[in-house]
Amino acid sequence: MAVELCGARLLAPVFGSSLYVWAAVLGITLVALAFGYFTGGWWSKQAKSAQKKLFTILSLASLTVILMPFIAEYLVTRIAYFSFLPAMLISTTVLLFPPVFFLGASSPLFIFFLSNSHSDAGKVSGLVYAISTLVGILATFVCGFYLMPIVGLKLTLMTFGALLFLLNMVVLKMFSFWSLLLAIGLSFLNLNTIIKTKENIYLSEGVMGKVEVLDYIFDSRTIRQLKVNDIVQSEMDMATKKSVSEYVTVFDSLCKDLPNKANALVLGLGAGLTSNILNEKDFNVEAVEFDERMIYAAENFFALNKKVKVINDDARRFLNTNKQVYDLVLIDVFKAEEQPAHVVTIESLALLKKQMNKHAKLLINWHGYTTGKHGEGTAILYQTLKKQGFYVKLCSFSEDENYRNLIFVVSKVALPSLIFEVHPVIQKTNVVNTDDKLVLEEANALANLTWRNLYLRHYTAE
Repeated sequence: MAVELCGARLLAPVFGSSLYVWAAVLGITLVALAFGYFTGGWWSKQAKSAQKKLFTILSLASLTVILMPFIAEYLVTRIAYFSFLPAMLISTTVLLFPPVFFLGASSPLFIFFLSNSHSDAGKVSGLVYAISTLVGILATFVCGFYLMPIVGLKLTLMTFGALLFLLNMVVLKMFSFWSLLLAIGLSFLNLNTIIKTKENIYLSEGVMGKVEVLDYIFDSRTIRQLKVNDIVQSEMDMATKKSVSEYVTVFDSLCKDLPNKANALVLGLGAGLTSNILNEKDFNVEAVEFDERMIYAAENFFALNKKVKVINDDARRFLNTNKQVYDLVLIDVFKAEEQPAHVVTIESLALLKKQMNKHAKLLINWHGYTTGKHGEGTAILYQTLKKQGFYVKLCSFSEDENYRNLIFVVSKVALPSLIFEVHPVIQKTNVVNTDDKLVLEEANALANLTWRNLYLRHYTAE
């Protein structure tokens, strides 16, 4: 479980954590386990060398676990230049198959090693798989809630790999000098990659992905970036403390014509730059953010105004319990290229509608696709909003759907003409996004995949 969890997170900075990535991770894990169980069972027939084989397999398992960060750093990033789906499947296989295969192969050998007779086999196999499952549960919680956020993915995998290596020697009472030397060498390689990341102003790896803050020079200006899984979420000019994003320019234009001291709700704090814009317009701003690391980054590296009331909560959970009413609501819950579908279901929008004043605006930050299969998610969101009785318009800085964000402008009353208004042809559909059927997750999968592929090929290459 620790290998699977950390492996998915190691892939996220390159391929994201979309439906495609998790399908690949789960599929390759099961394939590796199946091959491991079969091979381990075949090896267990050779009784005389069972203990030695078990020691060798667990040594190889520990070494491949320790090797995972190195593979992710130097091999996966190069495979990523192939087409997205093949690159993702190959990377997942190279990263996860070896350690999961060897760990899977150890189970039949453990059962054989502990069984005294055929009558013991059922009892022993039940015990082995029960202990394996319980330890897997413990590893998942320790890994996800403590080790990964505190020490990072690389040190977490090195810790588990080293622990497995030491326990293997102690329990089986065997020793291999060359395995120990190789484990030490791989650990030093990983430490070298960890040291390189210290150049970032801030870096945190956890269950919700990698969050980092870094500066770069562009046209003699220092630009500060907030990234999630290597995708830029926000960019700020360090001289002006203002966003340089075209999306924020459009957002700024849509915040006019609202009353003084208006109440604003921002679902998805990010770097806090949109919240700062609202604060400068004398709005009373509440910002909801689920990831504590984003709040930390906004407050410490992006000059988040202290007047902004920040709430650490899931956006949907907040809407379920909130009693406040707002003049402006922004939904900007992008995590890299993904949009959590549970925040924009028809049930969630019904809650939000009750929390909006009569002339309030609801703004939803969205990807730029409207045509073909890529635009299915946009069509479903549009239909879901209309089904809930909202008036809807679309705004964007660009007509190129591959390199733009769309902003859904939503209201209870008819909307006037807007400065950055665009008029794309929205596909007709009767499908709506509901709590029971979160269809947006699948409908947006291709758009998210294409967008990330274009980003990796063009933006990062520059």
